[in-house]
Amino acid sequence: MRLRGAVAAAAMLSLAACSGVIVEGTDDASPRSVSEQTVATAQPATTAPTTSVATSESVTSDAPTTESTTTTEAPRATVVVGVAGDSTFTNGLETRDPFGQIVDLLEAPDLMVINLETAVADSGVGRPPVDKSFLFKSPPVALDLLVDAGIDGVTLGNNHALDYGVPALEQTLDELDARGLLRVGAGRDETEAFAPLIVPVGDWTVGLVSFSRVPCDWSASGENTRPQIGWTCPPFQELADATVLSAIEQSDVTIVMMHGGEEGVLCPSPFMVELTQHYADLGADVVINGHPHVLQGLGLHGETLVAYSTGNFAFPPAGGISGNSAIIEVEIAEEGLTMRVVPVRSEGGVLRSPSETERQAILDQVNRHSSGVLVDDSGVAEADPTAVGACGQLS
Repeated sequence: MRLRGAVAAAAMLSLAACSGVIVEGTDDASPRSVSEQTVATAQPATTAPTTSVATSESVTSDAPTTESTTTTEAPRATVVVGVAGDSTFTNGLETRDPFGQIVDLLEAPDLMVINLETAVADSGVGRPPVDKSFLFKSPPVALDLLVDAGIDGVTLGNNHALDYGVPALEQTLDELDARGLLRVGAGRDETEAFAPLIVPVGDWTVGLVSFSRVPCDWSASGENTRPQIGWTCPPFQELADATVLSAIEQSDVTIVMMHGGEEGVLCPSPFMVELTQHYADLGADVVINGHPHVLQGLGLHGETLVAYSTGNFAFPPAGGISGNSAIIEVEIAEEGLTMRVVPVRSEGGVLRSPSETERQAILDQVNRHSSGVLVDDSGVAEADPTAVGACGQLS
């Protein structure tokens, strides 16, 4: 969806002013180098939000500045960020090779992120802190599947990361860090949980933010009694906004990922549309949401690209319409941003490339529920002000 001019770059904050997880880049700015970065832990800051900062000599030396210069810099190479939906390795899914048939699709983006909607801990670790109908805990070995498939990182701002309490979440964080998987949206305290993740991808700097909007009923008092998750609940909106603005300040492109909305519905909930518009107004370049467990449509808020729900990914209950899934790719180029839908089928959480008939059905499902956007046969989204799908005008 080529709707912008060149994306303006902002200067990265000094590491001395930041804390949280510091991702150190390599000198190699080639595609897939993101997954080879190392992760170290710095001392937490006393104010929030802190920032997870990735440093790379290639990024800091090549990033455009506002200073006048007589030299002409070579255009930065195009990169692609991929985002996919809800994944949990319960019911033995980790033994059924859920990613094996689509490794080529997962390795294609320069940065590939999925929503990890589960605690990852040993069987005896943690206890459910609240009574819930569905509780997800996955074995640590499941994370090896992500690494082997070429997945670089995960979002944790969701309603299942705390299913087995703080001890299980802390093991989740440790297991991710031990494998070099990037993470955003949860932490050991509020400061870390709200920290944006700043990642060098080729010659670009990408800011990732992950929030959960469900559940929020517990937050009515205004006291954050669940500080290990980044929330976009009303009492914490100011903190969430500060996180997004921090990411924008330090990134060429900022992607906000929210978890919320009514489940099993193909149209986004009104409050999710409002929140999406809110983050677009703040300056987010892309907003990609999840939680409804079905693939919803695309939209456009001003110049902000929107995917309303990524649907299920490696998710054991997936099947039928809830098995229609996709990788949402965001291409970042000097000419602007392009969003592309890469259809995938999830059968009981095992992912595969769809048949041509299934592929077209997935694209048709997206188009029928999009607003201001139409997806062509190749999956590329194009702005179309006349396009108003079954969900009505969403912007």
